[in-house]
Amino acid sequence: MSEYFDPAQLTSALNTYFSAVTEIVERHGGIVDKFIGDAVVAIFGAPLHDCNHALNAVRAAIAIRAASPDAARDLARSGGRPPATRIGVNSGSVLIGNIGSPRRFNYTAMGDAVNLASRLEGVNKRYGTLVLVSDVTAQACGEAIVFREIDTVAVKGRERPVALFEPLGLAGEVASDALARRDAFGAALRLWRRGSFAEAANAFETLADCDPAAARFSALAREFVANPPANWRGVSILTDK
Repeated sequence: MSEYFDPAQLTSALNTYFSAVTEIVERHGGIVDKFIGDAVVAIFGAPLHDCNHALNAVRAAIAIRAASPDAARDLARSGGRPPATRIGVNSGSVLIGNIGSPRRFNYTAMGDAVNLASRLEGVNKRYGTLVLVSDVTAQACGEAIVFREIDTVAVKGRERPVALFEPLGLAGEVASDALARRDAFGAALRLWRRGSFAEAANAFETLADCDPAAARFSALAREFVANPPANWRGVSILTDK
C-alpha cells in the first residue's frame, strides 16, 4: 500500500489499524510485543501468568478477524477492499524477558514456539484462510472454541509435523450450516489423507464456491490424481516460509 499513499496518509492509516488491533489484544489479556512493518507480534501468558493464555489468544484472533475490515479501511485503495489480516497462533515454552544490548533492550519472546506462530501466519496464504492455530493451541482451548481441522503440514525449518486448525467461532455461536460445512470438509480431508485424491477432489469441489480452503484442496487433489506424490503419508510438505 505504501506505493499508493503519501507518508502522512500511510502513517495515519497504520496508526488506526494498530490501535484497533492493540485494543483487542489487551482486552483479551495479551500484550503487544512489537510492530514489524505492518505486522503485530502479541504475547499471552506473560509477564502476568494466565492459565487460559491459549484460549484468550484465539479469542483475540477471532475478534481481530472480525474487526480487520473496518480497522484497515484507510489502507484500501480508492474503490478497493481493505487488505485482509492473516493471523497465526501457537502455544509453548519460550525464552522471554529483557533481551538486547547493554545500551538497548526490549521485553520480548524467542524460541521455536514463536517461530512456528510466524510460520502459521504465512501458511494462511496456501489455504485462503485468515486464522490458523496449531494443534497444541487448539487442544488447550478445549470445547470453548469451535475449530475445523485444515491440514497436517511439515513447515520449513521444523522436523515435527503440526496439525492446523481454523477457529470458526466461540462455542454456541457458530451457525448450523457452518458446522455442516465443517463436517463435510472433514470427510473430504479424510479422503485426501488416505490418498483417494479423485474422490477428495470431488468432495472438496462441492464446498469450493463458498470456501477458499476447499477450492485450494480441490485443485491440489486434481494435480495429485495426475501426478501422485511418492510415499504419501497424508502430510503436506511446505517449502516456503
